[in-house]
Amino acid sequence: MALRFYNNLTRQLEDFKPLNGNTVSIYSCGPTVYDVSHIGHARSCITWDLLSRYMSFKGFDVKWIRNITNVDDKIVKRSKEIGCSSDQLSRAFTYEFWNDMNALNISWPAFEPRATDYMQQMFDFIQNLIDQGFAYEANGDVYFRVTKHKDYGQLKGLSIDKLKEGVARVDENDKKEDQLDFALWKAFPTEPETSFESPWGIGRPGWHLECSTMIASLLKELNLGDTLDIHSGGDDLIFPHHENECAQSECLTGKPLARFWMHNGMVMINGAKMSKSENNFFTIKDLLQQFKSNTIRYFSLSTHYKKQINYSIEALEAAQTGLDSLLKFIKPVLAENNTKSQFKVMDFDQAELNKGLIDEFSALMDNDLNSPQALALLFENKKAGNEVTIAYLLQVLGFDLFEVLNSKQDDSKLSQALDSSVRLLLTMRKQARVDKNYSLGDQIRDDLNSVGIEIKDHRDKESEWFLK
Repeated sequence: MALRFYNNLTRQLEDFKPLNGNTVSIYSCGPTVYDVSHIGHARSCITWDLLSRYMSFKGFDVKWIRNITNVDDKIVKRSKEIGCSSDQLSRAFTYEFWNDMNALNISWPAFEPRATDYMQQMFDFIQNLIDQGFAYEANGDVYFRVTKHKDYGQLKGLSIDKLKEGVARVDENDKKEDQLDFALWKAFPTEPETSFESPWGIGRPGWHLECSTMIASLLKELNLGDTLDIHSGGDDLIFPHHENECAQSECLTGKPLARFWMHNGMVMINGAKMSKSENNFFTIKDLLQQFKSNTIRYFSLSTHYKKQINYSIEALEAAQTGLDSLLKFIKPVLAENNTKSQFKVMDFDQAELNKGLIDEFSALMDNDLNSPQALALLFENKKAGNEVTIAYLLQVLGFDLFEVLNSKQDDSKLSQALDSSVRLLLTMRKQARVDKNYSLGDQIRDDLNSVGIEIKDHRDKESEWFLK
């Protein structure tokens, strides 16, 4: 069976073949570093980590690029609120992001460009677009002429006329020739401390421009032409971010920005969209207080990457119970293969592997990274003689086998016992509040807090607890 991925550009499954021999170029949109990473970032990063790992498993030379957006209006706003520089804030949250990625056993990309390291390349990119009539300067701003890109709307699946019908949702801007035009450079003459000198005055680059410039620069450095094999990211980025990347890059080079466009589905919280304003926002650190990284990965990969995934404590607990039975099966063989490198990779004797099982696994994963069926296959083959092969394939999927090797067998039972005990106290606290015995409710909360257990209350669902 051929390796096939769903291409959002053509809206169909297509056979995958690299554009440059055995080398595969993958670009994943990384974080804007103004806050700690949340479970949506975890889902996306696990997905594209899986893609990179699996392509390497298939024998490709993978050049995975994941950017860091370290210049952005959100970063500027947050730095002003905190009282530090934009650079200090972005560096601090870059380190936080790296710590989270390491804790989740996300492999390091081959390249992780930061936007501020490519300012001159951005200036050149913009000037080339202006020279060719694709962009125009307006009082210190520079805008891209959307109507100059004949295929604008291709990722969204809508024509320019259809997109213009929704232009009322876009803020009116007298500087633009057309309200669909988007900023390549934004003037901030009164904010030199958070901006950059450019040929058009003091300002900051547009978000879409940053990614296109970094992609073009690294493809050139790698001698891989003008087109990526795969561009990936969350499906909330399809429009306008990825659409605008396509427009500016393809007008500049005359070639497709990417052969395949792959997008992961969003994370829902108890059936609702995750949002800080709804108080249903959970960080990666929140998750890792209660669950191991392998549990979070298993939960993520149990749903196909293109689909929405519904997060809840109960769903993660069920994932942990299911995964524990599989990890308990393979744990005895891990000690025999305990060769640890700096990249958390365990070596296996290829002669001990079940080739038939590996071929079945590959056939499932070749079909658009069907990780749910691949995991089900491993459970179905949980029998004597397959321990080493299952451990090997779990590592291909990105599970941290050293976390398994170093964990105590009774961790899960202790966790369940603690959870049951805390939930009983929360039930007592809830009843005390119903009875208007607020002093007892406060005492239960304070007693839990004193032993390192934090309570998070919600308006329309049960309270949750976390280890501080």
